[in-house]
Parts: sequence; C-alpha cells; structure tokens
Amino acid sequence: MNVFNFGRMAGCLFLTVSIPAMANEVSREDWMNGMATALPAYFCKSDQYFRQCFNVTQIECEEMALSTTRICLAQNKNKLPAKLAMPDDGRQWGTVIGRCAGSAYGVSLHKKAVNSSKCNNADNWK
Repeated sequence: MNVFNFGRMAGCLFLTVSIPAMANEVSREDWMNGMATALPAYFCKSDQYFRQCFNVTQIECEEMALSTTRICLAQNKNKLPAKLAMPDDGRQWGTVIGRCAGSAYGVSLHKKAVNSSKCNNADNWK
C-alpha cells in the first residue's frame, strides 16, 4: 500500500479551501484550521483511496483522518512559517501534512486494508 500521491493532492487541495482568491498570504493558524477540516473530508470521499481500499465506514474514515491530520499538523506546527505565501507554501506544506496523515492512516488501519490489484497499485491513485 502506498499513499505518497495523497500528499501532492493535499497540497493542491488546500488551494481551493476557504481562502479568498486574492489572498497572497494566510496565517499559519488559518491554514492549519483549513487543513484540519479539508484534508479529512477529501481523504474520505467515497471515490478516494482511503474509502475504497479500507473496510471502514464514512464515519470511521473521517475520525481516523481527522486524528491523523491533527497529529501531523501538531508535529509540524513549529516548522510552518507564521505566514504562508500562497499558493507555493500551501502546496509544499499540504504535501508534507498529506503524506504524514496518509501514512499514519494506513499504519493505523492496516488490518482493515483491502488486498486488491486496484488498491495495491499506486498508479491507480494519482
């Protein structure tokens, strides 16, 4: 199982959440709050890897994704700049947080992973 692509998608995801289109900077706190909401919702969409490739309900997925996202945000808080220059910093740090949360999700729920050719091939989830 490989979740490396979700970091990249998480970086792109944050470019679309609750930041005014003209904003060039966003505070670390606003960015973290946006990611804490957006990333678990994105991970747990019915067509995404974390729902398709783990035997979990929507609620189980969201609870685990929220937990792993919060942990990863806390672990990286002091590394994040006080102001993130958008879109580049959002993409960079979204990738870091997405990879961290996706990996932690996979480790935490490894016993519920689906063993299939679709789920075992990372190219299916780009």
